[in-house]
Amino acid sequence: MTNSKATIPCNHGALLALRSMAVSVIAVATMTFAGCADDDGPVDPNIEFSDGERVFSEPLPDGNTFTCSTCHAIEEPADDGFIRPGHALGGSTRRASYKNGQLTQMLDAVNSCQVEWMNADPWGPNDPAWLSLFEFLDGTAGAGEEVDIQIVPPAVDLAGGDAEAGREFFDGACAVCHGRGGIGTQLGPPVAMRGLGDELIARRVRSSGRADSDVYDGLTGGIMPFWAADRISDDQLRDVVAWITSTGAPDGSGGSNPGGGERGCGVTHPMVGAVAELVGSQHDVAGTATIIDDCTIQIENFVFDGGGIDVRVYGGLDGNYDDGFAIGEDLTGPGFAGETVTVQLDESMTLDDLDGISIWCVPVGVDFGSAFFELP
Repeated sequence: MTNSKATIPCNHGALLALRSMAVSVIAVATMTFAGCADDDGPVDPNIEFSDGERVFSEPLPDGNTFTCSTCHAIEEPADDGFIRPGHALGGSTRRASYKNGQLTQMLDAVNSCQVEWMNADPWGPNDPAWLSLFEFLDGTAGAGEEVDIQIVPPAVDLAGGDAEAGREFFDGACAVCHGRGGIGTQLGPPVAMRGLGDELIARRVRSSGRADSDVYDGLTGGIMPFWAADRISDDQLRDVVAWITSTGAPDGSGGSNPGGGERGCGVTHPMVGAVAELVGSQHDVAGTATIIDDCTIQIENFVFDGGGIDVRVYGGLDGNYDDGFAIGEDLTGPGFAGETVTVQLDESMTLDDLDGISIWCVPVGVDFGSAFFELP
């Protein structure tokens, strides 16, 4: 890309070099690189550029609970000892291309992570957070070698794993999100003692991610980052499957009525009897929701694989579930395969507060499947 007002290349290395000059960083960036700014405006002159490490390690204000450091270390072995699904980012500013050669600009690669994994808006080239992150990563060691990301299907045969070895690998890798022992964190749901099947576990590990990804083919939905072949081998995956499945299933039926209440309600609201056919986008969500009375919604033939962090039935208006509200308890766990689920509104809410529902992953703000109610 070439600046339309000058012959200076519009790249972040040049911009960072200018920041080291004695002249005002903002004045130079604004005058010399005006053609690079698009609609993002000048760089904030009050930005603390030393905060690049915080941009790397803390959640974005408009994103979910994930950070760059959730999936990437700076160098490996990492200081905390964890193996992560993404490659180390030390020296990544010096790579010739990104995402298996599909992208040539690092900003585009970063933005694909933000949109597809962190549920955040993309940055513009003069965004202060991007500039400080670039400067931080540019100061890390590494020659910028190309990375080969090998997305592969799970092995057909998942038997024969070593559960003890699987627990050891899990606690040194998967525990970044799911916690040691698989007890769950705000980054990932509990997986131990959930009754998860071997095929579901393997599919999530190998192909989780937005199915409509602009840079990765073959992903099957979800917000969990996939693990490529060089990050976890088939034998290691078999070990992890052996350990998770060995932990068993929770007591009880799995909560087919996670409504959190049995209060009686009248049948006075005009939307009683309205129906919504859930259209799933992730985690196999499907089902038919019906408003039974003034506070109760029943979902018949409900299908959901149980994945996610904290997933609930959410109500909202005009498809806006970011500002919506939970109806009932957490649905994660063994999953639902054509069951009937009944949930009730909290006493502070009424049917006037919703015109549709979503199967909503609360911490990351992702709709797994939703629909508007319509009277038959």
